[in-house]
Order: sequence, then structure tokens, then C-alpha cells
Amino acid sequence: MIVGQPEMPSELLDDYQVQDHLHEHHSPFGVRAVAILFIALTGGILCAQWVRGVRVESYVGSLQAPKTIITAKNDAIIQEVHVQEGQTVASGETILTLYDRSLEKNWKSKQQELVMLESELEQSKAKSEVELALRNKEIESEVFNAKLKSSQYLKEKYIHQITNLAWQDFLQDYDSLSSNGSAEDVFRSLVYESRLPDENRITAMLRQESARNSAEVFAARVKLCEDQMEELKAIQRKLPAQIRVAMGVEVIKNRLDRVKQELKQLESQRDALQLKAGRYGTVGIFANEKGDPVKKGTPIVELFDKEHPFLVVEVPSRKISLFDEGKAVKIMFSGNAKGKGTIQRISEQAIHKPGSTESVILVYVEPAGPLWPEFPMGTTVDVTLEK
Repeated sequence: MIVGQPEMPSELLDDYQVQDHLHEHHSPFGVRAVAILFIALTGGILCAQWVRGVRVESYVGSLQAPKTIITAKNDAIIQEVHVQEGQTVASGETILTLYDRSLEKNWKSKQQELVMLESELEQSKAKSEVELALRNKEIESEVFNAKLKSSQYLKEKYIHQITNLAWQDFLQDYDSLSSNGSAEDVFRSLVYESRLPDENRITAMLRQESARNSAEVFAARVKLCEDQMEELKAIQRKLPAQIRVAMGVEVIKNRLDRVKQELKQLESQRDALQLKAGRYGTVGIFANEKGDPVKKGTPIVELFDKEHPFLVVEVPSRKISLFDEGKAVKIMFSGNAKGKGTIQRISEQAIHKPGSTESVILVYVEPAGPLWPEFPMGTTVDVTLEK
């Protein structure tokens, strides 16, 4: 106790000693608590970093296969479905049959027109043949008459030519006798001259000239007959084509050819209503049923080549740097079935999906190692990168 100070009551002294004792014990405990808390926080952070380092991130992929889309070639109605979903079909096998009412009507109309034109063509050909026979008979008769005249004119020509030669020889003999200079020849000439007066000599010359002219006239007539026969033969050669045109054979034939071409096109369109598989594949889900109307270009069913499957993996664009072509991946199918693959191709353009702020890039994965298990097309799988 300090001298000069009043003495504290015993009750207050006891409380003060107790508080002082508690304060001396509280300070070391708080320090230890803070230290423990700091150590725990540091350990948690380190543990989280370790877990993040060992955790393998997976991506969602979709099982796909090369596919062929069967589309409608015309506005039509599905008349018959020949296969079932999941059925395997070969190339060229008929998948379904469409019915186009307008096309069928046009096809039947063209068939009727074809039959009618074929009948008209046969009738026109028959009339042409009859007309040709009649005209040929007339031409042959004219040719015969021309030949007959030609032979008569030729006969007359030869007669006048012979007459001309005879008179010519006669006059030549007379001239040769009268021009001889010996006494005996002069005597003969006098005798001949006495036997052949001048008027008779002139008459002989005129007859010779007449015979020569007549021979030339009949030669000209023979030439005219020959020209007439050639002209008749030329007409006869052109006659079949002219009669065919006159009888409308060529017009009907052209119409028939046009209708045949149109009918061929319609039959090609009808054949297109038989929708066939362009390659081997497995039939997918039909978008339409028997009796449903479809528009031109409407997809009806898909054929999948399940022997060549692949995966389409959607990778966030911020993660695409982890992916490289040729890199191996692990695949987890439904039922914990496992598989392996190799990155075949990475799309060159990102896709913005509706309702998402982050774009994705499509990565294509092909099988590697054991065959993948069979699952329906579009099945989702988990894909992870191999370390």
C-alpha cells in the first residue's frame, strides 16, 4: 500500500486483480488464432491451385456421319414410303415415291396427243403414197410418149441424113466428070450434060439441101424429147418430198417429234418422283409421312454413312488455342464406353449461339484406335484432350 493514499475497499481490489489476470492471458491467444487462420487460408488457396492443375476439362461433342439429304424434286404428295427408319439401303434403292397430280395429268394428255398424231401421220403417209403412185404413173406415161416421139424423130433424122448423103455423092460425081480436060472426058461431059440439064442439077442440089435441113430439124426434135424426158425424171425424183409436204406429212411429223420430246421430259420428271438413295447409308428420321404434301426442295429424310462416323465438338473460342490438328483426344460415350480420336479439322469461323455471349468454334474429330460403339446420330459425348 502507498503511504498517504486511501486504502481501496477489499471488494474492489478483488475485481481489479481478476480483470488484470484475464488481460494477461487474452493477448497470446488472439495472436495464435490469427496465425492459425492465415495458415488455413494459405493452405486452401494452394489446395485450390493444385486441384485446378490436376482437373481435366471436358468438351461436349456430337456424333455425326457423312449424310445424303433426300429432297423433293417437285411440289407433290408422298405416295409411298418403301423403307423404314434405321434400315440400311444400297445405292440406287428406292426410298419413297411422290405423286404430282398436275404432272400426271399433263403426261396422260401428251400420251393421247401422241397417239392422235401417230394416227394422223399414218393416214397422211397413206394418202401421199396413193398420190405419188398416181403422179408417177402420169409421169411414166409422158416419158413413154416422149420416148416414142424421139424414136420416130430419130428415124426421120436418119432417113434425111442418108438422102442428103446420096444427093451429095451424086453431085460430086457429076462435078468430077464435067471438069476432066481430055477429049474423051469432054465427050462424056457433053453426054452427061445432055443427060443432066441445069434445071435437073439445080433440083438435085435443092433436094440435097432439103434433106440436110430436114435431118437437122428432126435432130432438134430428138433433142427436145430427150430434154423433156430428163425434166420428167427430175420432177419424178422431187415428187415424193413435194407430195409429203402437200399432204402435211412433214408438218405432222414435226409436231409428233415435238410431242415426243415433251413426253420424254415429262417421263423424266415422273422418274424423278422415285426418290432413290444416291449412296450406301442408313435411313434417318422421316420429316414427313405418307400422304403429306411437300414443296420442291423440301428435305424429307437423311441417309447416314455410319461406317465413317466423326464428332463435331463445340469449343469456346477462348480455349481454341489448346486444340491442334492431329492431336489425340479421349472420348466418353454414353454408358461409360470409351473411345479415342484425332482432331481432323478446325473450323475457320466462330459461331455465335443464340442466348450466349461467348462464341464457339467447331472442331472435327475422326476415329482412332478401336472402333467406336454404335449410337444414334446426334448423340452427345464428352471429349477431353490427352496430356
